[in-house]
Amino acid sequence: MIARQSRSFRTMMRTLVSVVGLAVLTACASPATRFYTLGTDAEPDVAKSVTSPALRIDVRPVKVPAAVARSQLVVQVNAAQVQVLEDDQWSSALPDEIRYALVARVSQQAAASAASAIGRGDAVPVYQIGVDVQRFESWPGSHVLVDAVWSVSGSAGQQRLTFHSTVTEPVSGGYQGIVEGHRRAINAIADQIAEVVRASAATALDRPSGLTGGLGGTGMTTLSCPTFSGGAQTEVNRPAAPRSGG
Repeated sequence: MIARQSRSFRTMMRTLVSVVGLAVLTACASPATRFYTLGTDAEPDVAKSVTSPALRIDVRPVKVPAAVARSQLVVQVNAAQVQVLEDDQWSSALPDEIRYALVARVSQQAAASAASAIGRGDAVPVYQIGVDVQRFESWPGSHVLVDAVWSVSGSAGQQRLTFHSTVTEPVSGGYQGIVEGHRRAINAIADQIAEVVRASAATALDRPSGLTGGLGGTGMTTLSCPTFSGGAQTEVNRPAAPRSGG
């Protein structure tokens, strides 16, 4: 009786050790999740000369396509198929990643303060920025594409200016290269936004000087985008029409 109990106990212990060992090996074999951010790098090249008065920016929640509105990176396999990467994820939700990157870059380039950082005051104009990302594509080893409609409006209810930017950036070097490509694309759009904000503040109008386009009868002005710098590719002079139902 005692011998049977002893054998049973040894068998149970061997089973327990095997289960624990298998769990440890499985945990060791599981790849670590990698997290990425679109946050801009610290750069000293803040706009050297700002003729506008003190101003603040307020970037509204960013819209992105449902297919990429998740924590995982989503890459294109082909034109009709995507792959969701479970082990490569954004450090926060993609709309927030884009929004934080825009706040930092536009504030830097327009020499503005983020509206959420300090209390609002009537003496300081607040420029509200809306961004609707209509395409956010990642092609490993090839390029990334960001297609966005964005708008700038002043704090005193001035005319809203709406633009359409399409940026493609070549990428290499795996998924880190894709993230860096998207960072460059978002920065390029942020620089365009900052240019409009600076021009609007400098003229105290919501129609930037030097930009082409006319006033519409619906309270929305559609203009050509400011030109990109740094070699980014863009499509301009296209009507800016936000997605229906947005």
